[in-house]
Amino acid sequence: MKAALSFLFIGFTGFINAQYYFNDIVSIRQGNEQYKVWRAQKIAAIKTISYEPDNSITEGLTVNQEISRDGKKVTITTVNNNQTSVTVNTYDLGVLKRTQTNNKNISNKTDYTYDAQGRISKVSLSTIDTFMNSTQAEIHEWTYDEFGAPVSMLKIKNQSDTVMVQFIKDEQGNIGEERWQKKGRTIESYYYYYNTNRQLTDIVRYNSKLKKLLPDFIYEYNTAGQPSQMTQFSLGSNNYFVWKYTYNDKGLKTQEICSDKSKMQVGRIEYQYTIQ
Repeated sequence: MKAALSFLFIGFTGFINAQYYFNDIVSIRQGNEQYKVWRAQKIAAIKTISYEPDNSITEGLTVNQEISRDGKKVTITTVNNNQTSVTVNTYDLGVLKRTQTNNKNISNKTDYTYDAQGRISKVSLSTIDTFMNSTQAEIHEWTYDEFGAPVSMLKIKNQSDTVMVQFIKDEQGNIGEERWQKKGRTIESYYYYYNTNRQLTDIVRYNSKLKKLLPDFIYEYNTAGQPSQMTQFSLGSNNYFVWKYTYNDKGLKTQEICSDKSKMQVGRIEYQYTIQ
């Protein structure tokens, strides 16, 4: 459960090497909306309490968020078995502009650039490892059509390794496919599915070993349009985890419960808010 909780907070601002439309566009948009709720409710701090399956508090793990009075910085401090990681999210005009995480000898930084229409035009990522004396850099350059939908993204790693990512709309105008191409060859494809409210419900990709499409994530929503459940499937495993989310009447998330395939509770997270 401790690993799952750490991923929940650190993974939000980091990047999995997959699903660029979700990571760069969808999740950042969701994060900006969450930030607006915090500011509207004048939240100053968020304390997280993690519980084990027996409802005892998880030992050695704390995750706390502090929002600066001017709202321009959200500092997330994670302590896991005496190891401390600090992430600082910087906002300007209500949108995320930078995320920086320092953990031991490694520093990860992500900068977001927006165009005049408020769309992400560039994502710049860098990792500095002082122990290994190494630096990794990656840039995502986004282009859009006349309707504001993504058309393509260039992923440039270390100024030389380039992947072209193309986005194909479905019949309703949603992004239905994300296709990675390198040197003229398709190397990966993801498929996105939506409900009648055009909310993202499934992220799917082709499993070459099983020769069929399998989901990575499945989402459900409440009547307020907030995510109420997320099912995460593990590559190479027949197990999966279901996260269920609850909110208060002010739109603040109050609890998350994680269960496995057998519907056994893996853990629980509660959020406590401090008002400015």
